[in-house]
Amino acid sequence: MSESEDRGRLTGEGVENGVSETEPGAAEETAAGKDNGRADAKAMPVRPDPRSRPPDPAGTQPKVDPGSLLPARRGTVDHAGAAGPTPAGEIIDADVVEGAGERLPARVPPGGKLAAGGAVETPHAPRFQFLLGMLIALGVAAIAAAAAVVAGGSGRQEESQWSAWHPSTSGSKAAQEIADHVGPEYRLPNGDELVLVNGGPLEVANLPMQVALRSDPANGGNVSVFSGKGVLYRMCGLGTKCALDQGKASTARHLLLQREALELALYSFRYIDGLSQVVVFMPPAPGKDPSEALFFRSGDLAPVIDRPLSDTLSPHTPSVDAVARSPDAPLVARITGPMAYNFSLTQANSDTSVYLVLRPLGTAG
Repeated sequence: MSESEDRGRLTGEGVENGVSETEPGAAEETAAGKDNGRADAKAMPVRPDPRSRPPDPAGTQPKVDPGSLLPARRGTVDHAGAAGPTPAGEIIDADVVEGAGERLPARVPPGGKLAAGGAVETPHAPRFQFLLGMLIALGVAAIAAAAAVVAGGSGRQEESQWSAWHPSTSGSKAAQEIADHVGPEYRLPNGDELVLVNGGPLEVANLPMQVALRSDPANGGNVSVFSGKGVLYRMCGLGTKCALDQGKASTARHLLLQREALELALYSFRYIDGLSQVVVFMPPAPGKDPSEALFFRSGDLAPVIDRPLSDTLSPHTPSVDAVARSPDAPLVARITGPMAYNFSLTQANSDTSVYLVLRPLGTAG
């Protein structure tokens, strides 16, 4: 070996020994330099989990568990509100349970229902519920009773608004009660009652009557038969064949009789339920047979039945001398004129009923 080679080997060993003996950090820097030289070919190492750090007096250990900041997995919940697997077969109701940071579904056993909020019924709850039910029932009954009273009161008020008087009975008895009320209101000039009025069912000799109305021959002369509930009023002047036994027949007296017949019909239609027709037998002229009748039907008088009686007939009943000047005279003549007929009676083929045959006034019988 030459002297120069020995000198170089000694120099290298000296340097090497000098670095390793006198500067320990130089070897680490050399190794780090080598690692840095390979950084381009390899990725940076992953940072260690902060939770793995040992306790640090300086306070570098995280005080909040990073896992608690992550959202819980949907579809899982345990009894403490923490995430957990959902048992197989359980149904989820997403509006019941709140989990960690968000609303989570609650478990429902298969085929089961959710609990009703966990409310616990107190021992006195049934008693309070019973009392509450009784109070509600009493309140409903009181309301119904009040409504009935109001309805009854309004009905009576409506009757009192239609007329100051009304019958206290119904049916044929009400017809006679109406006759007894209206008859005495109409007087002769000497103060006597104009006619005697009887009211009852639409029958003769206990045989029911049906009205057979024959139209004017100019209108075809057809016959219409009217059935239904009806009443019959008979006016009798207490003379021969029910003619008036005093005074003289006149147009004014006949108009007064027509007014009385109209008032009988109005009261009847207003206060007898289900009534569809009213027949009034007028008294005959002296020496003649009864032959005139007024036939009223409820539909014909509907406009005047619905308004108070005082709107149709004057509250003050006129006398024979004053009837033509009464404010209601034109209306009475207009209503009763078309209702006046000549009448006759004929027995039906069955012998169990009677036809009241009506023909317009002035036509041959």
